[in-house]
Amino acid sequence: MRFFLGIDGGGTSATACIIDETGQVVALGAGGPSNINYTPEDQAKKSVQDALDAARRAASAKYPGLTVSAACAALAGAGSDQNKVRAADLLKPLFAGIPFLVVEDVKGALHGALEGQDGIAVISGTGSNCLGVRNGKYKRSGGWGSLLGDEGSGFMIAKKGLTAALRAYDGRSQATSLTDRFVAHFCLNTPEDIFAAVHPLSREQIAALAVVVFEEYEKGDAAARKIIQEESMELAVMVRAVHKALEFAGETLVAMIGGCFSQAGFKNAFISHLETTVPKARAIFPLEPPHVGAALLARDTMLRQQARLHRC
Repeated sequence: MRFFLGIDGGGTSATACIIDETGQVVALGAGGPSNINYTPEDQAKKSVQDALDAARRAASAKYPGLTVSAACAALAGAGSDQNKVRAADLLKPLFAGIPFLVVEDVKGALHGALEGQDGIAVISGTGSNCLGVRNGKYKRSGGWGSLLGDEGSGFMIAKKGLTAALRAYDGRSQATSLTDRFVAHFCLNTPEDIFAAVHPLSREQIAALAVVVFEEYEKGDAAARKIIQEESMELAVMVRAVHKALEFAGETLVAMIGGCFSQAGFKNAFISHLETTVPKARAIFPLEPPHVGAALLARDTMLRQQARLHRC
């Protein structure tokens, strides 16, 4: 029996997964943030190391002497060739000679969500991204980070919610319950203090504030509803761009990945927009989580390489 290792590393946490060759999960491990664009390299390395160590300990308890045949690290921020090389150099000491590849987190998520089938994955968590695959060809839309993108993400929803709260306080826009909610959330005396409360926060901590917007959306606040409608539409537009570029025909599976889709109002808004922008798309929840997808990618990549060598 051969075993394969997958790592899903994002802005909030890293998860390591060991599977057997049939795809059954043997062990899991968890670590801290590992987005290589936003997390210091030493912290990202430690996060992955912690996840790996925990997964290996759990696997060894079931299979003493277990060895891993191949690994895949699917990391947020590893979209460019330059960042893949940087991540590979950073993580190489952790794999102790095990063959491994580095891909962007969305690729592992796509592979797991659709179990290797053609289709599209759209991520809405701390950040956002969209990736599709058809006949071995990949196309991405979005994923440009908080400075140049992150549309439809927890970070963008929270940022727009905070902006709406302060605009309303200024009198530049209609009153919104978001103002009082953020004052209460930070235990402040006045909206004037929101700036000082938010300024020191990390990207991940700001993204966590999206829950305030989700809650006020459910209560019917107009500003919150506008934000949720706009940001869910941004994700549907990403899917449309990928769908068009890959020339999908017939029903296309679209996997919804990330914490924002656990919010019923946001999920339903996205599905509604998807039905109008990409009529042949069918939204589903992932068949397997991203860390399993990374492990499956390690397995399938090794098997393809072995098949090519055998043909030669």
